[in-house]
Amino acid sequence: MPIEATYDLLCDPPRPVEVLFEIAARRILTTWLETRDVVATEDDLRLAAQFLHRSGLSLEPISSSEVRLVSQRGESTILTREAAILAAVRSLAAVESPRPTRSIARAA
Repeated sequence: MPIEATYDLLCDPPRPVEVLFEIAARRILTTWLETRDVVATEDDLRLAAQFLHRSGLSLEPISSSEVRLVSQRGESTILTREAAILAAVRSLAAVESPRPTRSIARAA
């Protein structure tokens, strides 16, 4: 049986947005769920590259449909633009820590 719950935003406010890719990721995932297709625009790829750069990864364009993902150690792999964006989304999910259960209050 589901329990309705709300977060106590005064005691545990949401984490502030640090990079624009966080906002784009929501739109990308919503579109993916609605259409079952990941769309990789130039702007999305640029935002993903900026986000991945903070983690020590760089995206280098190879062609109109592929990029090279390079680590600080020089290891690289070739991905489609869509796969690179999803790699950034997965990295974003790893950055966000789950909210502690103590911050959830039962609705009255």
